[in-house]
Amino acid sequence: MLQELFEFERRISAWLRPTYRGALFIFGMAIGWAGKLFILSILATLMLLTGVERGIGLFLELFGVAVGAGAVAGTMHGLLHPLERDGQLGTWVRWTCSVLTYLVTVAFLTPKGPLSLDPTFILFAAAVSAVAAGCLILLDDRKPTRPSLRRFRLLESRQRMWAAAGRVRARLRKGPLGGPPTLRTDQSG
Repeated sequence: MLQELFEFERRISAWLRPTYRGALFIFGMAIGWAGKLFILSILATLMLLTGVERGIGLFLELFGVAVGAGAVAGTMHGLLHPLERDGQLGTWVRWTCSVLTYLVTVAFLTPKGPLSLDPTFILFAAAVSAVAAGCLILLDDRKPTRPSLRRFRLLESRQRMWAAAGRVRARLRKGPLGGPPTLRTDQSG
């Protein structure tokens, strides 16, 4: 199911993709075992503290907030894409603004929760965003030799074509019904 959500991105308009990616950010956590255990531990903690029904309701509410905040932050990330031309500083500003947007949106959507939009929270969120963006840039494993998404898809398509051609050659070598190959030497026609 998760793979289908990620595959749907190819079929939507380019201007809507950053918003869609941001909304799916929380789903990305559920791909690996560590993410599943993290989400399960949050659900279990909420259920232990507030009871089963209220815990599940609170979890779903927080999950909805995470999806909405991700969509808003993804939109901001997409709008700030031109900053990538300014090198690492532009990338850092883009990520800082995106993370800050996510945190502020979470605080805005959960007014009853522990977060609020007071100046102390905004300063704390800005500091966390700046540090998180710096870590994202410093820990980025993309190297100049790593192909772009377009180039990666072209290479993937080329590999599929070569594999299909290999299968056809193998069938031609076997001949019809698995017997020896038959060559037409009849030139009339």
